[in-house]
Formats: sequence, structure tokens, C-alpha cells
Amino acid sequence: MTGNKLKVKMLGGFSLFLDGREIALDRNTTSKSMQLLQLLFINVESGGIAKTSLADALYGREEVENKNGSLNNTIFRLKKQLKSAGFPDAGYVVIKRGMCRWEDEAIPVEVDALEFERLIQEGREKTDRDEKMELFLRACRLYTGEFLPSMIGEDWVAVRNVRYQDMYAESLQQLCEWLQEKGRFEDIFQLSSTAASIYPFNDWALWQIDSLIMMSRYREAMAIYERVTKLFFDELGLPPSPEMLSRARLMADRISQSSGVIQDIRQRIRERERMPGAYYCTYPSFVDIYHVISRMMERNGMSVYLMLCTLKYTGDGAVSEEREQEISDSLRISIMEVLRRGDFYTRYNRQQFLIMLPEITQENCAKVSARIDRWFSKKMRRNDYQVNYYVASVAELDENISDDSRANDKMYKFRDENNLWGAGSKQEQ
Repeated sequence: MTGNKLKVKMLGGFSLFLDGREIALDRNTTSKSMQLLQLLFINVESGGIAKTSLADALYGREEVENKNGSLNNTIFRLKKQLKSAGFPDAGYVVIKRGMCRWEDEAIPVEVDALEFERLIQEGREKTDRDEKMELFLRACRLYTGEFLPSMIGEDWVAVRNVRYQDMYAESLQQLCEWLQEKGRFEDIFQLSSTAASIYPFNDWALWQIDSLIMMSRYREAMAIYERVTKLFFDELGLPPSPEMLSRARLMADRISQSSGVIQDIRQRIRERERMPGAYYCTYPSFVDIYHVISRMMERNGMSVYLMLCTLKYTGDGAVSEEREQEISDSLRISIMEVLRRGDFYTRYNRQQFLIMLPEITQENCAKVSARIDRWFSKKMRRNDYQVNYYVASVAELDENISDDSRANDKMYKFRDENNLWGAGSKQEQ
């Protein structure tokens, strides 16, 4: 197991994953040995936790004559459970100079709760609002539930849980306001839906309804209104709030006045800013655009080429995920800045981008790739990556070619590397 990373989920429940495989240590996630492990993980970045603090956290409410002895027995039991799960005999739970810690060098640990807290703190320190909100967005997507909900009765869990609740509510409120200004209503809906499922009696349903209204999805918004008002009445005996009633009146008007919907649609679908460079879209949207342009080619015979850009690592040693993401983002920005406004591109996976180039010749495709190379080289701090380019005519790709080898013959290769397109690279999910 050495060299692998152990991912620890503590928001919304407790579970362990090693290489994508869940590790089961104890069916009872509230047992003393599991509480001990949770305390070690939540303190993994602070150098561990004192044995006296561990004993108080585990046995503070119980009448235990020898807390230190009980703690030693729990540590011994945890080590046996780790061994039974496939961990080596020793080296993971370390006691030194009165401190107990998880040996992070043996198996590095990634804890979602600590990552959530780190992102929020880093976001609070940012002066640039867009950078702040992007960090808040990453943090809020990690928050899939309260901190160790099955352990909420323990003091050390309750204290941290309250702090995380406040961090989540504060950051999500700011984030929804920012997303509203950006017109990202679908993101608001998804985030507020998660928040409403965790805290149904807070006001997150208002953000759900407002985002759906802004997307002209009035019937969905009305369904949420009816469900929430029923919940408040059944559980708390409370009528709809004035804010909810105002939304209900607005939705009723919009549903009955369908003639005004087209104006709302027009406002939603227009591009809000005239951005330079190529147009980025998600992979499903790229496929839809491809289908539309293929049909247009049948009518006007315009020339369209697809270009696949593949990053290839040429350096020595391992590359971190953060570095890979940084290089991928540099290539994405280079593509956007080099291409025309009428060109389209999407991220196929972390190492590959697909570009659609209307009204261009095969010879000019080589010029496009050369320009991308120049811009990409300027953004790189080291020359440890290169980009391979593969080009195909959309007209030729649309031919009914059943033999894959013949289909690959239609690809034009700009670097002498393996044709990853023909090899069937995996799309990013």
C-alpha cells in the first residue's frame, strides 16, 4: 500500500477510499477505535493530538478509572483492524513524546473536511473577488453533508460541526450572489439544492426557486415552493414566509403569461459579454454543435476540420495532479486566445482538447497548430510538455466507414507520436 493516497470522507458520513476502493474497518463507525481514527485524521495536518486530549475526547463523559489504559487498548485494537484491512503491521499509528498521530509519510491522507476548511480560509484571504468565489465554489461542492453526522453528540464533533456550518453558510451566500451576477443560474440551482437537502429549514429553497425563475423554469420552481411550504407547515406549523409568497405570485403570473416567456428566453440565451477568441463549450454541447455544422455542410458545402490537441509529458520524474491541471489550463487559454471567435473548442480530458475549425483548409490547420504552440510555449515555465496535433475533415469523418483502420487514414498527424485519437482516448467525465 505504500505510495498510495488514502481519501477520507468526513462530510456527510465517514468512509475511507484507497485507489477508488472503499476500505471497511468496522461496521460500527461510532466505535471507540473509529473515533480514535477520526481524531487522528482530523489532526493529520497539525502534527497529531496529545494522548491526554485523546483520552478526554473518547472517555471524558464516561466513568473510566484508567483512561490512559483504555486509550492504549483502543490504539491496539485499531492497529489490529488496520492490519486485518490489509495495512502493514506497524507504521501508521505513531505515539511519540505524548503525541499520537497518523504517519502521513507511510500513506498520505486526503481529508475532505480539512480540504473544505483550507479552501474557505484561502478564499477569505483573496482580495480578487473572482478568485475568492472560485475557491468558495470548490469548497461548497465538497460539502455534501454535516461533519460526521452520526457522531454529532460528541463534543469535539459538535464544535467543529458548528464551525463548518457557519463557514458553509457564509461562503455559499456570497457565492450565490456572485453566480447570480454572472448569470450562472444552473450552478446556483445545483448548489442551493444540495444546501436545501442538508438544511431544509434554512432559506436555501429561495435560491432554488429564484434560479429556476431566472431560467424560466416556473413549473419546477412552483413544485419546490409547494414542497417547502408543506414541509414547514407539517413539521413546524408555520405558514409560507412573505418571501415565499412573493415568489409564488411571480411564478403564477409567469406561468399564466406565456406570451412573455420568449422575451425572457431571449435575455437568457444571448451571450452576456463579447469575449475575444474561440468559444468554449462542454463536450456534450460540442457534439451538438458538430451535428448542426455537419448538417449545414450538406447545404452550403463549407470546409470544416476537427483538431485534436494532446499533451505529452517529456520531462523526468512524476508529475503532480496540480501540475497537470496547471499545464492543461495553460493549453486551454492558449487555444482560446489563438483561435477565431467563430471557432469552437472543448476539453475532452485533462490531456486532450477538441477544436472545430469552420471555413479553413488543411494547410491552414498547420498554421493554427503552430500559433497554439508559440502561445503555449510562452506560458510554460519549463519545456517539459509538448502538444501533438491530429486533424480530420468533418466531411470525411461523416462518411460511412466501417473499418476503423480506414477511418484512421483520414487523420492528418502533425507530430511523429502515437495517434491517440485512433487509440480511443478516454473522455473526461
